[in-house]
Amino acid sequence: MCGKSVPTRGFRGAALLVAITGFIALRVTAAPVDGPYVLRGADGQLAAWTLEWTHDSVAKHVQPLVPGAKFAVPAVGSLPAFQVTLRMPADNAPNSVPLAVSVPLFVVADTHGEYEILVDMLRAHRVVNARLGWGFGRGRLVVLGDVFDRGANQLEILWLLYELEAQARKAGGGVQLVLGNHELMVMRGDLRYMNPKYAKTAAALGVPSYSLLFDAGSVLGQWLRTRPAMLKVNDMLFLHGGISSALVERKLSLVEINDGVRAALNDRPPFSPAERARVEFLIGSDGPLWYRGYFAERGNAATATMADVDASLAYFGVRRILVGHTIVPTITRLYDGKVIAVQVYPGHDDAGREHFEALSIRNGKLMRALPDGSTQPLTTP
Repeated sequence: MCGKSVPTRGFRGAALLVAITGFIALRVTAAPVDGPYVLRGADGQLAAWTLEWTHDSVAKHVQPLVPGAKFAVPAVGSLPAFQVTLRMPADNAPNSVPLAVSVPLFVVADTHGEYEILVDMLRAHRVVNARLGWGFGRGRLVVLGDVFDRGANQLEILWLLYELEAQARKAGGGVQLVLGNHELMVMRGDLRYMNPKYAKTAAALGVPSYSLLFDAGSVLGQWLRTRPAMLKVNDMLFLHGGISSALVERKLSLVEINDGVRAALNDRPPFSPAERARVEFLIGSDGPLWYRGYFAERGNAATATMADVDASLAYFGVRRILVGHTIVPTITRLYDGKVIAVQVYPGHDDAGREHFEALSIRNGKLMRALPDGSTQPLTTP
């Protein structure tokens, strides 16, 4: 491990609002590792913090950063380590992305820390190559939120998406991540679904809450706060939960919706009474991150009618809505194909095979993408 090993002690906040460059090599180790978390310490210096557990102790490795830094995210299982180049703080991501119909899209939802299953899917469909570099050319990878919680490798997924975004941009493609309710929860301190690994990380680093490792000053925390809650791509709307009739009735634009969710994440004062009410609505059960009204008897919302869906499509000027958030056994067409449910939870079947699906869109044709690299036309149910 490059850098020094120091006793685990508390840190006071994190802020990263400058470019970071250089190179940090993390040695390969058989011991469990978590990190790096790229933060600014109490001394004002930038550093990558990585924890390494042995059978009887934990060590915190701190690597100071200088302008131009790169670092390696350690290997997980059979997957190789990969390198990340840190960038200037991100600007707000676009609310709408116009694309030629010929540009392929690959859509995944709710990866929940299942890094190996996600990467196997991306490799099988050549979205990434064997070394985890971008392999999708001008294509777009769209992630429908909920990277956080449950699984044990959420950090690796976040760094991979962060790095792929830059590589894709250079190739003429792109990575679009929309926020899910679990991003909102973790960054606002609600850790009820967090994998136990990360509670140990917070304790070892001496932070009162794991969410502080993703505050607005951290690299990933700042980047996540610039992501949208809803994204329009041509005649499709991508989001995590869904569009309630109550949201349509409020007649909010995509800009107002995305800015409202960002305001909640940044806890930006002062809120006027009207703005506070709008923000609280957007992050509530009828907002785009939590709504489950497309699925009968799920959540607190009434089931959406076809008229509700048609009103949503008309208001946002789209032909189709794609969502995660609610588990389905296979990617499913709802409301005559006007809503596509993408959330097939990543896991393993009784034989130990990976069970996961993604949505592949090529020349307007929708297909289920399967772990073995094959696809099926999305014509049923």
